Amino acid sequence: MHDRRNFLKMSAVGLAGLVANPNDLLADESKSKKMATVSWKNIEKQFDIDKNINYLNNGTAGLSPKSVQKAVFERMKYINLHGVYGGLEQELLNSLAAHFGIKSNEIALTHNVTEGINIAAWALPLKSGDEVILTNHEHVGNAVPWLNRQKKDGIKVVMAEIKPTAEQTFEEIKSKCTAKTKVIAVPHITCTLGQILPVKQLVELAKSRGIKTFIDGAHGAGMLNLDLKELGCDMYATCGHKWMLGPKGTGFVYINEELISELNGIFVGAGSDTRWDISDEMTAIEDYVKTGHRFYYGTQNSALYAGWIEAINFFETLGQDKVEERIRSLNQHLFEGLKSISTIKILTPEETISRCGVVSFLVSNKSDTVMEQFRKDGWILRFVAESKLDCIRVSTHIYNTENQIDALLEKLKNA
Repeated sequence: MHDRRNFLKMSAVGLAGLVANPNDLLADESKSKKMATVSWKNIEKQFDIDKNINYLNNGTAGLSPKSVQKAVFERMKYINLHGVYGGLEQELLNSLAAHFGIKSNEIALTHNVTEGINIAAWALPLKSGDEVILTNHEHVGNAVPWLNRQKKDGIKVVMAEIKPTAEQTFEEIKSKCTAKTKVIAVPHITCTLGQILPVKQLVELAKSRGIKTFIDGAHGAGMLNLDLKELGCDMYATCGHKWMLGPKGTGFVYINEELISELNGIFVGAGSDTRWDISDEMTAIEDYVKTGHRFYYGTQNSALYAGWIEAINFFETLGQDKVEERIRSLNQHLFEGLKSISTIKILTPEETISRCGVVSFLVSNKSDTVMEQFRKDGWILRFVAESKLDCIRVSTHIYNTENQIDALLEKLKNA
């Protein structure tokens, strides 16, 4: 049902023709696409990136390839030429379902991760005194919705501390579980350190205790070769604009179909209900639909949908497993280089299961001034003030290179 290759044939607007030429991306045409290696030296040609900057802040926003930009522009032109209203919704749902190993009826389309987190925080049937476990390394988008529900409905947010290893972090979160724990709501990959949490083990723990799992997946989709059914969580929110390299203003929340009927509809609109009526006979909503559509509604921008379909097409051409491998390779190159600089203190865990595409570090006691100078010189990094870390974060993607990382390391030595 969810063969990742089949969805490439489904586009109703000919988007498949907009993807970069596979011959420009795959180094060995004689092999099957599954076996072929990727010519990473040609990837840069697929992007429009200002030659005066070094962009190493993909954890904030990924840069879309030319084919994605073209898909958005051409769909926007088509809309205004023909007066088209909506469209491409099901095509996008099918593409996402195929790419992430889920069903299209388990997806609610959103505009960003925070919107998906708000859906989860308000839809789950929680009451005063129920406990929700978060971590001390949350992005504001995952923290505030749950804290808001605490303020409004009296649930209790419990903080677990992120530890240096996956095993220690698992034990810490496990120790916070009580008979009142109803939800474990943690990041798949922290925005602060880029630390991958042991989500699969946490899901197994939660299921054994009747606890629901919600995962903030802002950094999971596009960085990792992600199968959400295999991961096993109840809900997972992510976006298209970070590691997926899609249009800004796109996202979705996955909801396991077995859970949908238990969830409350808070913000609703056209498509959220099975039948509604305001007449002399009845003024009511009969029921919510039994799919993720109950959580999204209203006029949407199909040009953004076109761009995200093309972004998935781009990743499928490369192979998501090869993308993850490339991201890990660049990360390792950076990590090893940082270890050789005496003034650097790396904060991201060294164990490979706990990192992929992000490294955070301190530069002596002057990370803020170093960061300020780097920005003036055209190096786009991220300063992490969250969790009182005050450190520098570097996140690399497929359009970055080893030479670029070497130049960064040399600049850090001289800092």
